[in-house]
Amino acid sequence: MVELSRTLTGFVTPADKATNDYLLLPFEVPPGVGRLTVRYTYTHRVSAALPGGSGNVVDIGVFDPRGAAVLQGHGFRGWSGSDRSQFTIGLADATPGYLPGPIYPGTWHIILGLYHILPQGCHYHVGITLSEEQGGRGAEEQGSKGAGEQGRGGAVCCGPRWYRGDLQSHTYHSDGTGSVADLAAAARAQRLDFVAVTDHNTVSHWAHLAAAGGDDLLLIPGQEITTYYGHANAWGARGWQEFRCRDDATMARIIDAVHASGGLFSVNHPKDNGPAWEYSPDLPFDCVEVWQGLWAANNWQSVDFWDSLLRQGRRVVAVGGSDKHVAPFTGQLSFYDLGMPTTWVYAEELSTAGILAGIRAGHVFISAEPQGPELYLAADGVYEGTMGDEVVIANGRPVMLRAQVVGGRGLVLRIVSGEGVKSVAVEGDDFTHRWQARPQDDTFYRLELVEPSGGRVERDAAATVRRALTNPIYVTIATPGRDG
Repeated sequence: MVELSRTLTGFVTPADKATNDYLLLPFEVPPGVGRLTVRYTYTHRVSAALPGGSGNVVDIGVFDPRGAAVLQGHGFRGWSGSDRSQFTIGLADATPGYLPGPIYPGTWHIILGLYHILPQGCHYHVGITLSEEQGGRGAEEQGSKGAGEQGRGGAVCCGPRWYRGDLQSHTYHSDGTGSVADLAAAARAQRLDFVAVTDHNTVSHWAHLAAAGGDDLLLIPGQEITTYYGHANAWGARGWQEFRCRDDATMARIIDAVHASGGLFSVNHPKDNGPAWEYSPDLPFDCVEVWQGLWAANNWQSVDFWDSLLRQGRRVVAVGGSDKHVAPFTGQLSFYDLGMPTTWVYAEELSTAGILAGIRAGHVFISAEPQGPELYLAADGVYEGTMGDEVVIANGRPVMLRAQVVGGRGLVLRIVSGEGVKSVAVEGDDFTHRWQARPQDDTFYRLELVEPSGGRVERDAAATVRRALTNPIYVTIATPGRDG
């Protein structure tokens, strides 16, 4: 066939964005096309990392004829945000962020995301080239194996124990510069057991997880659902998840879809410059990323967000993620890398199903790095339980609680509950503290390891540098007719 071209141009304003954050541009593809290449430009372009108002930021993606409607985007073929000015999709290969496969004849749609639009507006130009399929596989990570086939099967390593990993990471399938193989190399250097690979609004990386993982490393299929009003991770869901959302009702349907496909949904970095979570805190999410990257990056605000939910009676699991955007791995780790922080999960086996089950149960604590410090919480004696468990006690009866610290000499152990905060000095690298609690009402108990701060620990949350924290044990007072 003769090479064909399509050109889509237009002008958008802040009023257009106020109406809809996303613009669908239809174009026709005739039979016989084997490769599609898209190039786009727009006026006053700046990096998405710059503050709003610095210039225009317009994201891009594409849907094929199988569907482009919100929550019915069965034709999703890729997304690259504003990080690429062009992409290609072929039968056997595609630009990272995009899914290879048949170029179906019919109506395709370019999707433009209006992230930041200057008051004077923005002109855009999209050029599309359609041609016959040429060549075979392209770069190292190209391939046509279907996304979602990896990471959901049997155990990599069987046996119940604590596994350490990272629940947010990015490759060059979104805005990282390294491959899935580079990510796996860094994870092995950190001696992590699992990493969730959560590229922004795409699942093109899923087809490469099995080859980069192995008996010593589980790579969990994930997607960071990156909206303009907050970010979230979906782990272990089957297939791509919708991200075009600006209200609570749509977000509730997205969460329901993640749950229906077997996944977990986590609110990411709800804090200043996180960006913040602008949707309702009452939505039925499973987890909150209370620790993203290095502690100093306003993570105390995320912990406060989570604590407010606990005090309202919500049982939401706290997790951490480095949010590392990996680079080509040189053999040397950086001062901030995968596993900073590390999420520790007690699981029956090292598999996607096993790790997700451990997270769902709340059997999770977080440390600043893979080497610790480690922090464990358990209920002993008549009433037994561990982090994430509910312990039902008879009215007026005490519950014995135990904190175990590994590698925390010189730090301060904080016991946080619905009743307040207590502090204990950690006097050794293998330290145990036991205490008897007599709650009068339903409550929770959780632990933190913090650096000494000259007495400011109790007065100033921003001055409290955490080195580890646990999920709670929930204590419920038995009501008449209920065992206790």
